[in-house]
Amino acid sequence: MKRSLFVLFFFSNILSAENYPSAFSTGVSFSGYNSRYYTKRQETVWFRGEVCLKDFVLLLPDPECSKHKVFLEKRGETYLGSYQFENKNIYLSYGNRFRPLNHFFFLREKFDFSSFWFLEQPTVRTGFLGLKFGEGILGTYYAENSADKQPGFFFKPYKNYLELAYSPQTKEGFILLEFPSSDERKLERKPYWFRTEIFGTKDDPQGIISTSWTDREKDKRIFVSGFRGRSGQLFQLSERTDPEEKAELFRFVWEPGPYRRLQFAESSRYSSDGKELYSAQSVLGRMEILEFPWFAILAQARAYSFSDHSSWVFGKGLYIAYQKKFWRWELGQEWRKNGDRLTEAGLQLSIGKNWKIYSSLIYAEEKNLYPAFAEESITPEETGLVVTDKSFYSFLRIFHPYFSIHIRHTREKESKGDGLSMRFQVYIPVFD
Repeated sequence: MKRSLFVLFFFSNILSAENYPSAFSTGVSFSGYNSRYYTKRQETVWFRGEVCLKDFVLLLPDPECSKHKVFLEKRGETYLGSYQFENKNIYLSYGNRFRPLNHFFFLREKFDFSSFWFLEQPTVRTGFLGLKFGEGILGTYYAENSADKQPGFFFKPYKNYLELAYSPQTKEGFILLEFPSSDERKLERKPYWFRTEIFGTKDDPQGIISTSWTDREKDKRIFVSGFRGRSGQLFQLSERTDPEEKAELFRFVWEPGPYRRLQFAESSRYSSDGKELYSAQSVLGRMEILEFPWFAILAQARAYSFSDHSSWVFGKGLYIAYQKKFWRWELGQEWRKNGDRLTEAGLQLSIGKNWKIYSSLIYAEEKNLYPAFAEESITPEETGLVVTDKSFYSFLRIFHPYFSIHIRHTREKESKGDGLSMRFQVYIPVFD
Protein backbone atom coordinates (compact mmCIF):
# COMPACT_ATOMS: atom_id res chain seq x y z
CA MET A 1 0.00 0.00 0.00
CA LYS A 2 2.79 2.42 0.90
CA ARG A 3 4.58 1.64 -2.35
CA SER A 4 1.40 2.34 -4.33
CA LEU A 5 0.93 5.69 -2.58
CA PHE A 6 4.56 6.57 -3.26
CA VAL A 7 4.20 5.81 -6.99
CA LEU A 8 0.92 7.75 -7.11
CA PHE A 9 2.58 10.74 -5.46
CA PHE A 10 5.36 10.89 -8.02
CA PHE A 11 3.01 10.23 -10.95
CA SER A 12 0.67 13.04 -9.92
CA ASN A 13 3.60 15.48 -9.75
CA ILE A 14 4.78 14.41 -13.19
CA LEU A 15 1.37 15.16 -14.66
CA SER A 16 0.85 18.48 -12.89
CA ALA A 17 4.33 20.05 -12.97
CA GLU A 18 4.66 22.81 -15.54
CA ASN A 19 7.74 24.75 -14.46
CA TYR A 20 11.07 23.46 -15.76
CA PRO A 21 13.07 22.64 -13.84
CA SER A 22 11.03 22.19 -10.68
CA ALA A 23 12.52 23.16 -7.31
CA PHE A 24 13.36 19.53 -6.55
CA SER A 25 13.84 16.85 -9.17
CA THR A 26 15.66 13.63 -9.85
CA GLY A 27 16.51 11.55 -12.89
CA VAL A 28 18.67 8.97 -14.60
CA SER A 29 20.70 8.93 -17.80
CA PHE A 30 22.27 6.14 -19.80
CA SER A 31 24.63 6.71 -22.72
CA GLY A 32 26.38 3.99 -24.64
CA TYR A 33 28.16 3.20 -27.89
CA ASN A 34 29.05 -0.26 -29.11
CA SER A 35 30.78 -1.40 -32.31
CA ARG A 36 33.46 -3.89 -33.31
CA TYR A 37 36.07 -1.15 -32.80
CA TYR A 38 34.95 0.65 -29.65
CA THR A 39 32.66 0.27 -26.64
CA LYS A 40 31.82 2.78 -23.96
CA ARG A 41 28.97 3.18 -21.48
CA GLN A 42 28.08 5.68 -18.80
CA GLU A 43 25.20 5.72 -16.35
CA THR A 44 24.25 8.77 -14.32
CA VAL A 45 21.81 9.07 -11.43
CA TRP A 46 21.17 12.55 -10.10
CA PHE A 47 19.21 14.71 -7.69
CA ARG A 48 18.71 18.46 -8.06
CA GLY A 49 17.45 20.90 -5.44
CA GLU A 50 16.81 24.64 -5.48
CA VAL A 51 15.75 26.80 -2.53
CA CYS A 52 15.32 30.45 -1.72
CA LEU A 53 16.32 30.77 1.93
CA LYS A 54 14.43 33.99 2.61
CA ASP A 55 11.20 32.17 1.90
CA PHE A 56 11.83 30.05 4.98
CA VAL A 57 13.02 32.93 7.15
CA LEU A 58 10.24 35.43 6.46
CA LEU A 59 7.56 32.91 5.46
CA LEU A 60 6.77 35.20 2.54
CA PRO A 61 7.90 34.96 -1.10
CA ASP A 62 10.60 37.45 -1.99
CA PRO A 63 11.76 37.84 -5.62
CA GLU A 64 15.09 39.27 -4.41
CA CYS A 65 15.98 36.30 -2.22
CA SER A 66 19.31 34.50 -2.58
CA LYS A 67 19.08 31.30 -4.63
CA HIS A 68 20.89 28.14 -3.58
CA LYS A 69 21.11 25.16 -5.94
CA VAL A 70 22.55 21.71 -5.31
CA PHE A 71 23.20 18.97 -7.86
CA LEU A 72 24.21 15.52 -6.58
CA GLU A 73 25.03 12.80 -9.08
CA LYS A 74 26.74 9.47 -9.63
CA ARG A 75 28.45 9.25 -13.04
CA GLY A 76 29.48 5.66 -13.48
CA GLU A 77 31.38 4.87 -10.28
CA THR A 78 32.19 8.51 -9.51
CA TYR A 79 30.16 10.57 -7.02
CA LEU A 80 29.98 14.29 -7.76
CA GLY A 81 28.45 17.31 -6.09
CA SER A 82 27.78 20.80 -7.41
CA TYR A 83 26.64 23.98 -5.66
CA GLN A 84 25.47 27.39 -6.90
CA PHE A 85 24.76 30.60 -5.01
CA GLU A 86 23.19 33.59 -6.74
CA ASN A 87 21.61 36.87 -5.70
CA LYS A 88 21.17 40.22 -7.41
CA ASN A 89 24.88 41.06 -6.99
CA ILE A 90 26.93 37.83 -7.00
CA TYR A 91 27.13 34.54 -8.88
CA LEU A 92 29.16 31.68 -7.34
CA SER A 93 29.29 28.00 -8.32
CA TYR A 94 31.57 24.98 -8.04
CA GLY A 95 31.29 21.40 -9.27
CA ASN A 96 30.31 19.58 -12.47
CA ARG A 97 26.97 21.12 -13.44
CA PHE A 98 26.41 24.82 -12.82
CA ARG A 99 27.74 27.57 -15.06
CA PRO A 100 26.50 31.09 -15.85
CA LEU A 101 26.67 30.63 -19.66
CA ASN A 102 24.28 28.77 -21.99
CA HIS A 103 27.00 27.98 -24.55
CA PHE A 104 26.40 24.28 -25.32
CA PHE A 105 30.06 23.42 -25.91
CA PHE A 106 31.43 25.50 -23.02
CA LEU A 107 33.44 23.15 -20.73
CA ARG A 108 30.91 20.34 -21.15
CA GLU A 109 31.79 16.69 -20.65
CA LYS A 110 32.67 15.21 -24.05
CA PHE A 111 30.86 11.86 -23.89
CA ASP A 112 27.48 12.77 -22.46
CA PHE A 113 25.06 15.70 -22.49
CA SER A 114 21.56 16.41 -21.26
CA SER A 115 18.77 16.41 -23.85
CA PHE A 116 16.63 18.56 -21.54
CA TRP A 117 17.10 22.19 -22.53
CA PHE A 118 16.09 23.40 -19.06
CA LEU A 119 18.57 21.20 -17.17
CA GLU A 120 22.21 22.02 -16.50
CA GLN A 121 24.66 20.25 -18.83
CA PRO A 122 27.30 17.85 -17.45
CA THR A 123 30.66 19.64 -17.37
CA VAL A 124 34.22 19.01 -16.29
CA ARG A 125 35.00 20.25 -12.78
CA THR A 126 34.58 24.03 -12.79
CA GLY A 127 34.31 27.01 -10.49
CA PHE A 128 32.77 30.40 -11.31
CA LEU A 129 32.75 33.76 -9.55
CA GLY A 130 30.94 36.68 -11.13
CA LEU A 131 29.60 40.14 -10.34
CA LYS A 132 26.12 40.93 -11.65
CA PHE A 133 24.96 44.29 -12.97
CA GLY A 134 21.30 44.29 -13.94
CA GLU A 135 20.80 41.56 -16.56
CA GLY A 136 24.57 41.18 -17.16
CA ILE A 137 27.41 39.37 -15.42
CA LEU A 138 31.22 39.61 -15.50
CA GLY A 139 33.59 37.20 -13.79
CA THR A 140 36.34 34.61 -13.73
CA TYR A 141 36.36 30.81 -13.80
CA TYR A 142 38.40 27.71 -13.03
CA ALA A 143 38.17 24.61 -15.25
CA GLU A 144 39.92 21.28 -14.99
CA ASN A 145 42.68 20.89 -17.63
CA SER A 146 41.92 24.20 -19.34
CA ALA A 147 41.90 26.91 -16.66
CA ASP A 148 43.36 25.22 -13.58
CA LYS A 149 46.77 26.93 -13.67
CA GLN A 150 45.58 30.31 -14.93
CA PRO A 151 41.98 31.53 -14.47
CA GLY A 152 39.67 32.21 -17.39
CA PHE A 153 37.25 35.10 -17.85
CA PHE A 154 33.62 35.31 -18.93
CA PHE A 155 31.23 38.14 -19.79
CA LYS A 156 27.49 38.23 -20.47
CA PRO A 157 26.37 41.81 -21.25
CA TYR A 158 22.60 41.32 -21.30
CA LYS A 159 20.43 38.24 -20.78
CA ASN A 160 21.22 35.36 -23.17
CA TYR A 161 21.81 37.28 -26.39
CA LEU A 162 25.61 37.43 -26.16
CA GLU A 163 28.13 35.42 -24.13
CA LEU A 164 31.93 35.57 -24.17
CA ALA A 165 34.59 33.50 -22.39
CA TYR A 166 38.35 33.09 -22.76
CA SER A 167 41.04 30.90 -21.21
CA PRO A 168 44.56 32.46 -21.30
CA GLN A 169 46.01 29.06 -20.34
CA THR A 170 44.86 27.23 -23.49
CA LYS A 171 44.18 30.30 -25.67
CA GLU A 172 40.66 28.94 -26.14
CA GLY A 173 37.70 31.26 -26.58
CA PHE A 174 33.92 30.88 -26.56
CA ILE A 175 31.26 33.08 -28.11
CA LEU A 176 27.49 32.73 -28.23
CA LEU A 177 25.38 35.21 -30.19
CA GLU A 178 21.69 34.53 -30.78
CA PHE A 179 18.46 36.37 -31.46
CA PRO A 180 15.89 35.77 -30.21
CA SER A 181 17.37 34.24 -27.07
CA SER A 182 17.05 30.53 -26.35
CA ASP A 183 14.31 31.21 -23.76
CA GLU A 184 12.32 33.32 -26.23
CA ARG A 185 12.77 30.79 -29.04
CA LYS A 186 11.12 28.05 -26.97
CA LEU A 187 7.89 30.09 -27.06
CA GLU A 188 7.91 29.97 -30.91
CA ARG A 189 6.53 33.50 -31.18
CA LYS A 190 8.98 34.81 -33.76
CA PRO A 191 9.25 33.34 -37.28
CA TYR A 192 13.02 33.85 -37.47
CA TRP A 193 16.12 33.12 -35.46
CA PHE A 194 19.90 33.51 -35.72
CA ARG A 195 22.48 31.61 -33.68
CA THR A 196 26.27 31.57 -33.63
CA GLU A 197 28.07 29.30 -31.20
CA ILE A 198 31.83 29.08 -31.66
CA PHE A 199 34.64 27.72 -29.49
CA GLY A 200 38.29 26.73 -29.79
CA THR A 201 41.59 28.41 -30.55
CA LYS A 202 42.39 30.89 -33.30
CA ASP A 203 43.96 28.10 -35.40
CA ASP A 204 41.23 25.55 -34.73
CA PRO A 205 37.78 27.16 -34.34
CA GLN A 206 34.74 24.91 -34.08
CA GLY A 207 31.03 25.41 -33.63
CA ILE A 208 27.85 26.17 -35.50
CA ILE A 209 26.26 29.14 -37.28
CA SER A 210 22.63 28.93 -38.35
CA THR A 211 19.75 31.16 -39.33
CA SER A 212 16.17 30.39 -40.27
CA TRP A 213 12.88 31.97 -41.27
CA THR A 214 9.65 29.96 -41.06
CA ASP A 215 6.02 30.59 -41.97
CA ARG A 216 4.31 27.78 -40.07
CA GLU A 217 0.86 28.49 -41.47
CA LYS A 218 1.98 28.15 -45.11
CA ASP A 219 4.76 25.57 -44.54
CA LYS A 220 7.47 27.86 -45.91
CA ARG A 221 11.04 27.84 -44.66
CA ILE A 222 14.53 29.12 -45.45
CA PHE A 223 17.38 27.60 -43.47
CA VAL A 224 21.15 28.16 -43.70
CA SER A 225 23.72 26.57 -41.43
CA GLY A 226 27.43 25.93 -41.15
CA PHE A 227 29.12 23.53 -38.74
CA ARG A 228 32.70 22.56 -37.91
CA GLY A 229 33.50 19.84 -35.40
CA ARG A 230 34.75 16.30 -34.97
CA SER A 231 34.80 14.17 -38.11
CA GLY A 232 32.61 11.51 -36.51
CA GLN A 233 29.75 13.99 -36.17
CA LEU A 234 29.47 14.46 -39.96
CA PHE A 235 30.99 11.31 -41.47
CA GLN A 236 29.95 7.74 -40.70
CA LEU A 237 32.18 5.74 -43.03
CA SER A 238 33.35 2.12 -42.97
CA GLU A 239 37.01 3.11 -42.75
CA ARG A 240 38.32 4.02 -39.33
CA THR A 241 39.05 7.72 -38.84
CA ASP A 242 41.55 9.52 -36.65
CA PRO A 243 39.81 11.02 -33.57
CA GLU A 244 41.73 14.24 -34.25
CA GLU A 245 40.16 14.69 -37.69
CA LYS A 246 37.80 17.63 -38.18
CA ALA A 247 34.87 18.07 -40.53
CA GLU A 248 32.80 20.92 -41.94
CA LEU A 249 29.24 21.17 -43.25
CA PHE A 250 27.47 23.93 -45.17
CA ARG A 251 23.76 23.52 -45.82
CA PHE A 252 21.11 25.64 -47.54
CA VAL A 253 17.42 24.66 -47.56
CA TRP A 254 14.59 26.54 -49.27
CA GLU A 255 11.04 25.24 -48.96
CA PRO A 256 8.65 27.61 -50.80
CA GLY A 257 5.62 25.48 -49.92
CA PRO A 258 4.48 22.02 -48.86
CA TYR A 259 6.31 19.19 -50.62
CA ARG A 260 8.71 21.55 -52.40
CA ARG A 261 12.39 21.78 -51.53
CA LEU A 262 15.66 23.01 -52.95
CA GLN A 263 18.75 22.00 -50.97
CA PHE A 264 22.49 22.32 -51.34
CA ALA A 265 24.94 20.62 -48.96
CA GLU A 266 28.72 20.33 -48.86
CA SER A 267 30.75 18.30 -46.35
CA SER A 268 34.54 18.07 -45.97
CA ARG A 269 36.94 16.04 -43.83
CA TYR A 270 40.32 17.40 -42.66
CA SER A 271 43.32 15.77 -41.04
CA SER A 272 44.69 17.03 -37.74
CA ASP A 273 47.15 19.26 -39.64
CA GLY A 274 44.38 20.87 -41.76
CA LYS A 275 44.79 18.90 -45.01
CA GLU A 276 41.51 18.09 -46.81
CA LEU A 277 41.02 14.32 -46.98
CA TYR A 278 37.56 13.98 -48.52
CA SER A 279 34.63 16.10 -49.67
CA ALA A 280 31.06 15.47 -50.77
CA GLN A 281 28.42 17.70 -52.34
CA SER A 282 24.72 17.25 -52.98
CA VAL A 283 22.13 19.31 -54.87
CA LEU A 284 18.49 18.30 -54.41
CA GLY A 285 15.21 19.44 -55.95
CA ARG A 286 11.78 18.10 -55.04
CA MET A 287 8.14 18.86 -55.91
CA GLU A 288 4.73 17.19 -55.85
CA ILE A 289 3.28 15.53 -58.96
CA LEU A 290 0.02 14.33 -57.34
CA GLU A 291 -1.46 15.68 -54.11
CA PHE A 292 -4.29 14.15 -52.06
CA PRO A 293 -5.80 15.17 -48.68
CA TRP A 294 -3.69 12.71 -46.69
CA PHE A 295 -0.57 12.24 -48.81
CA ALA A 296 1.25 13.34 -51.93
CA ILE A 297 3.42 11.67 -54.53
CA LEU A 298 6.70 13.51 -55.02
CA ALA A 299 9.33 13.55 -57.74
CA GLN A 300 12.93 14.24 -56.75
CA ALA A 301 16.17 14.90 -58.61
CA ARG A 302 19.55 14.87 -56.91
CA ALA A 303 23.15 15.23 -58.03
CA TYR A 304 26.21 14.09 -56.07
CA SER A 305 29.89 14.93 -56.28
CA PHE A 306 32.60 13.10 -54.32
CA SER A 307 36.29 13.97 -54.25
CA ASP A 308 37.34 10.35 -54.90
CA HIS A 309 35.28 10.25 -58.13
CA SER A 310 35.93 12.43 -61.17
CA SER A 311 32.34 13.08 -62.31
CA TRP A 312 28.97 13.95 -60.87
CA VAL A 313 26.38 11.21 -60.47
CA PHE A 314 22.67 11.91 -60.94
CA GLY A 315 19.71 10.24 -59.30
CA LYS A 316 15.93 10.39 -59.60
CA GLY A 317 13.51 9.48 -56.86
CA LEU A 318 9.84 8.78 -56.25
CA TYR A 319 8.37 9.36 -52.78
CA ILE A 320 5.05 9.20 -50.97
CA ALA A 321 4.80 11.85 -48.24
CA TYR A 322 2.56 13.89 -45.97
CA GLN A 323 3.40 17.38 -44.73
CA LYS A 324 1.35 19.86 -42.74
CA LYS A 325 2.73 22.25 -40.12
CA PHE A 326 4.38 20.06 -37.46
CA TRP A 327 3.57 16.68 -39.07
CA ARG A 328 5.81 15.18 -41.73
CA TRP A 329 6.51 11.70 -42.99
CA GLU A 330 7.94 10.30 -46.20
CA LEU A 331 8.99 7.02 -47.79
CA GLY A 332 10.59 6.51 -51.17
CA GLN A 333 13.40 5.26 -53.34
CA GLU A 334 16.16 6.84 -55.37
CA TRP A 335 17.71 5.36 -58.52
CA ARG A 336 21.10 6.68 -59.54
CA LYS A 337 22.36 6.73 -63.09
CA ASN A 338 25.37 4.56 -62.19
CA GLY A 339 23.09 1.76 -60.91
CA ASP A 340 23.06 2.63 -57.18
CA ARG A 341 19.72 2.29 -55.42
CA LEU A 342 18.70 3.88 -52.13
CA THR A 343 15.60 3.53 -49.92
CA GLU A 344 14.84 6.45 -47.58
CA ALA A 345 12.26 7.15 -44.88
CA GLY A 346 11.69 10.10 -42.56
CA LEU A 347 9.34 11.16 -39.78
CA GLN A 348 8.90 14.48 -37.92
CA LEU A 349 6.06 14.92 -35.44
CA SER A 350 5.28 17.64 -32.92
CA ILE A 351 2.33 16.82 -30.67
CA GLY A 352 1.24 19.72 -28.51
CA LYS A 353 4.02 21.66 -26.79
CA ASN A 354 5.80 18.67 -25.30
CA TRP A 355 6.09 15.73 -27.70
CA LYS A 356 8.67 15.82 -30.48
CA ILE A 357 9.55 12.75 -32.54
CA TYR A 358 12.13 12.63 -35.30
CA SER A 359 13.38 9.64 -37.25
CA SER A 360 15.35 8.99 -40.44
CA LEU A 361 16.33 5.78 -42.18
CA ILE A 362 18.50 4.85 -45.16
CA TYR A 363 18.90 1.43 -46.71
CA ALA A 364 21.57 1.15 -49.41
CA GLU A 365 22.06 -1.75 -51.79
CA GLU A 366 25.25 -3.74 -51.13
CA LYS A 367 26.57 -2.97 -54.60
CA ASN A 368 26.25 0.81 -54.21
CA LEU A 369 29.41 2.69 -55.16
CA TYR A 370 28.59 6.09 -53.65
CA PRO A 371 27.74 7.21 -50.09
CA ALA A 372 24.48 8.89 -49.07
CA PHE A 373 23.41 11.88 -46.97
CA ALA A 374 21.42 11.16 -43.78
CA GLU A 375 19.83 13.77 -41.51
CA GLU A 376 20.67 13.60 -37.81
CA SER A 377 21.08 15.74 -34.68
CA ILE A 378 24.29 17.68 -34.09
CA THR A 379 23.21 19.32 -30.82
CA PRO A 380 19.90 19.04 -28.92
CA GLU A 381 18.57 21.92 -31.06
CA GLU A 382 20.35 21.57 -34.40
CA THR A 383 20.15 18.95 -37.14
CA GLY A 384 22.70 18.35 -39.87
CA LEU A 385 23.59 15.96 -42.69
CA VAL A 386 25.84 12.95 -42.17
CA VAL A 387 27.77 11.39 -45.08
CA THR A 388 27.59 7.60 -44.75
CA ASP A 389 28.46 4.55 -46.83
CA LYS A 390 26.76 2.12 -44.43
CA SER A 391 24.31 -0.37 -45.90
CA PHE A 392 21.81 0.56 -43.16
CA TYR A 393 21.58 3.80 -41.21
CA SER A 394 18.76 4.74 -38.85
CA PHE A 395 18.25 7.48 -36.29
CA LEU A 396 15.43 7.98 -33.79
CA ARG A 397 14.88 10.88 -31.40
CA ILE A 398 11.90 11.08 -29.03
CA PHE A 399 11.67 14.05 -26.69
CA HIS A 400 9.30 14.93 -23.88
CA PRO A 401 10.13 17.19 -20.91
CA TYR A 402 10.17 14.07 -18.72
CA PHE A 403 12.15 11.66 -20.90
CA SER A 404 14.33 11.59 -23.99
CA ILE A 405 15.52 8.80 -26.30
CA HIS A 406 18.25 8.98 -28.96
CA ILE A 407 19.13 5.82 -30.91
CA ARG A 408 21.44 5.43 -33.92
CA HIS A 409 21.91 2.02 -35.53
CA THR A 410 24.27 1.39 -38.45
CA ARG A 411 25.35 -1.68 -40.40
CA GLU A 412 28.39 -1.89 -42.61
CA LYS A 413 28.37 -3.41 -46.07
CA GLU A 414 28.25 -7.20 -46.32
CA SER A 415 26.98 -7.25 -42.70
CA LYS A 416 30.55 -6.99 -41.40
CA GLY A 417 29.54 -5.21 -38.22
CA ASP A 418 26.85 -3.17 -36.50
CA GLY A 419 27.23 0.04 -34.54
CA LEU A 420 24.72 1.09 -31.89
CA SER A 421 24.65 4.44 -30.11
CA MET A 422 21.95 5.08 -27.52
CA ARG A 423 21.08 7.74 -24.98
CA PHE A 424 18.11 7.35 -22.64
CA GLN A 425 17.29 10.04 -20.07
CA VAL A 426 14.49 10.47 -17.54
CA TYR A 427 13.54 13.64 -15.65
CA ILE A 428 11.25 13.35 -12.60
CA PRO A 429 9.97 16.54 -10.92
CA VAL A 430 9.49 15.79 -7.23
CA PHE A 431 7.70 18.98 -6.20
CA ASP A 432 7.80 22.74 -6.80
